[in-house]
Order: sequence, then C-alpha cells, then structure tokens
Amino acid sequence: MIFIVYWAVLQLYFRSKMIKIKGTLTTVESPPRVKIDTTFRQNKLTYSNYWFLIHMAIIVAIAIISILNYNALPNVIPMKYDFQGNVTSSVPKTYLSVLAINLVQLGIIVLMMLVNWSIKTSKQQLTPSNPAQFAAEHIRFRRKWSLFTIITALLLTILFAFIQINMFVPNLVLLTGVSFIIPVLIVLGAVWLSLTARQGGGKIRNHQEDGERSKEQPVNDDDYWKLGFIYFNANDPSFIVEKRYGIGWTMNFARPLSWYLLLFILAMVGISIVLSQ
Repeated sequence: MIFIVYWAVLQLYFRSKMIKIKGTLTTVESPPRVKIDTTFRQNKLTYSNYWFLIHMAIIVAIAIISILNYNALPNVIPMKYDFQGNVTSSVPKTYLSVLAINLVQLGIIVLMMLVNWSIKTSKQQLTPSNPAQFAAEHIRFRRKWSLFTIITALLLTILFAFIQINMFVPNLVLLTGVSFIIPVLIVLGAVWLSLTARQGGGKIRNHQEDGERSKEQPVNDDDYWKLGFIYFNANDPSFIVEKRYGIGWTMNFARPLSWYLLLFILAMVGISIVLSQ
C-alpha cells in the first residue's frame, strides 16, 4: 500500500511538471498522419495458451495424490511457518483445506492465460515512420513477455506443488529453499526482461541517431490518459493497450469488460486470502 501511494504521488508530480513543460513548447499544426504495418496480426505474436496444459497436468496430478493420501494426513494441517520453522497457522483437515492450494493454482493459471491472451490481442502501436521495423520489434517484445508469463506460471505451479507435497512428506529445509529461490528467479527475470526488451519499440527509438529520427509529430492521445496513466477512450475498440510509459499493458477503462476483469482479479485475491486463513 505504501508503494502504491508513493508511486501515485510520484506519477502526479512528474505529470504536472510535464504539462507545464509541454505548455511552453511550440505547437506545429499539421494533419494527423501515422504509418501502420497491416500484416502485423498475421504474425505469431505470442506463444500458445496450450502450453498451460503442462501446468494443468501438474495441478491435477498433485490433487490426485492428495486425495489418494487423504487418510494419511494429520487431523490438523499446518498452513504457515515462521522463519524458525514453527507452525503459525493451521486448519482442520477437510477436502477443501487439502485441495485449497489446487484451487489457488487454478486461479493463477487462469489469470496467466488471460495475461498471455492480453499480450496477443493488445492494441497495435502506431508510429509516424518505419512501420516494418517498429512492428518487428513489437513482435519480439510480445513473444518475450509471453514466454516469461508461461515460465512464471510454471514456477509458481511448482512452488505450490512443493507446499502441498510438504503436507505428506515434511521437509522444511527444502520447502524454505524452494520458497526463496522461485520468487527471486521470477523477480530477476522480470527485471532482466524489462532492461533488455524495454517497452515495445523503445529499443528502436533509443538506437536511432538524431538524423534518423522522424521529424513528424508523434501520435498525440493525451486526452485519453486520465491522470496520465488511466486509459479511457470510448472511441477505441481496443480492450488492452500498452502502458504509456514503463513496462507492460493496461486496460481501456471505457470498456465494461475492463471493470469485470478488475472485479475478477480482486475476487481472486480475496478468495486466496480467505483460503489461506
């Protein structure tokens, strides 16, 4: 929560500064013109969601093992440990408490599949010049993040599988090691990908010399970015668009589906918290 507030304050502060700077710049009136690669959607933009069948198979296998060994479990199941390995939270044994981790896993997989689909279907970015090179960089950008999404989901599936197996074969040292290594790998992977792939098209622009850069006006859609980071454009049929800055995508909040998805995500978080109690 502190990070979110800090980020919001920082965002509003620098947006205010940019508006003042923009107001001092000379505006060149010219008819809007962009170039677009019409074959962009014909390319393979992401990896298939069928890759998540591997994750599903692991979840189903662990669930079956849990059911078959249900009677071997103690009547009270430990759910949380402190750093010294002491149990800090436990629940009575029921089929729901035993399979709760599988439900959380399924929720994560559904969410990751949705992310992968969003990467594929997000709005194609426009450019004033060099659309072919711009599109090629975007395709590589999307495929890298698609692969990262699939691998992250697999690592999380493995992490939760270790937690569930620990109910039957307790090994706190191994569980602690896996619980530390997997989140670190995911964070390092995200940082590395953010630094190397950057936001779509950014690498092209950063590598261009001043003489190679287009003198045409960039696409101006300021009016559709509320507070600088909330995209709201009722005239745009796109559901997912690239963030205006930073890394990743955001939703077009003029689309009702965006609000339904937001409620779904909040519900998933709430259910996960309740099941973890």
